Amino acid sequence: MKKISFYAMAILLVPWSACHQSSQNAKPLAAAPPATTAGMILPPVKDTLLPSGRRNIYLAGIRTRPGFFVERTYFPAGYKGLPHIHNGDLYVTILEGSAYMVMDSVFDTTLNVKPYGPGSFVLIPADQPHYEWFKEPCTMQIEGIGPNETFYVSDSIAQKRLKKASGR
Repeated sequence: MKKISFYAMAILLVPWSACHQSSQNAKPLAAAPPATTAGMILPPVKDTLLPSGRRNIYLAGIRTRPGFFVERTYFPAGYKGLPHIHNGDLYVTILEGSAYMVMDSVFDTTLNVKPYGPGSFVLIPADQPHYEWFKEPCTMQIEGIGPNETFYVSDSIAQKRLKKASGR
């Protein structure tokens, strides 16, 4: 038993003494040079730039194909997304700027709603009518499982999905 205790003490003391001695002899560290960041690595998919100024950057997967997808979407100031639904859940994180988002099927920018700012997280359930507008440029990250389609509330397909979702 004494032999085991001696070895245990030796195992504990050797690293401690090494650290203790080096800390007594340590010199102050010089300031490190400014860190640089790695370049962004994107999949070989063409980004989309729509006539409205909206831009989609595909980070993983693509919304229109089966499987998990992540996209960064840039909306310019003044952009308005008319009421629509999606056939799958979307998970939205605001990265820069702000977005006004309303869960309803009637477009109304005069409502007293607060904007979602950087760091805000919004879950948009499948078949939930919603719309958005932007008073300033906004970048958001959108995630979900594809294929994820958009149906405008005025479309007959959207009307059928809404009736089915509400049980009518």
